[in-house]
Amino acid sequence: MKKLLLISIAAAVAFGSENLLVGAGGGYKKPVTEVIENLKKEGVQIEGAFANLGQITIQAKEGKMAAIVGDEAFLKKTDLEIKAYERIGKGALVLVSPKGKQIKDVSELKNLAKIAMPDAKKAIYGVRTTEFLKNSGLEADLAPKMLPVAGVPQVVAYVTNGEVDAGFINSTEAVAREGEFGSVIYIDEALYSPVFISAAKLPAC
Repeated sequence: MKKLLLISIAAAVAFGSENLLVGAGGGYKKPVTEVIENLKKEGVQIEGAFANLGQITIQAKEGKMAAIVGDEAFLKKTDLEIKAYERIGKGALVLVSPKGKQIKDVSELKNLAKIAMPDAKKAIYGVRTTEFLKNSGLEADLAPKMLPVAGVPQVVAYVTNGEVDAGFINSTEAVAREGEFGSVIYIDEALYSPVFISAAKLPAC
């Protein structure tokens, strides 16, 4: 994914002005930051902005953002003027638990006290978590246990600090932080809509 991400962002900002800004969902901070640092070495003046995708789209409306890396379906529902999409790959919803706590199946969620999830309206994986809960039939049982936070980075912080029993994040972050979790469970993709990750080129580019 990293190679495709580099190519896609490079293509999106190839003819851009100086002081370019690339936005991305918080769950993609690590790979996007690595790409930005590589582009800086090539002389490109570029910075990154990271938050949940709802916050990033609001920031993009100020007209200073060259590209956004995130869920293509989410971006298409916004009123942003997007010139083109460079598809990077496909994301996945993942359930993680703190170190020392093992979860073997999502059915065990009913036995947990507190579960973190990204914002259900503004964050890519918050939207997908909500879909999973509804489609799996777990929504009614788990609703009182869910702790909504801003985005994936906040979920990771709660999980790694042991403040929750489990949390929903994206596969990219799960792989990047391999070894920091007790369990990593990939959610059945039939239970939520696909996550196609793209670099969306904006007029500021």
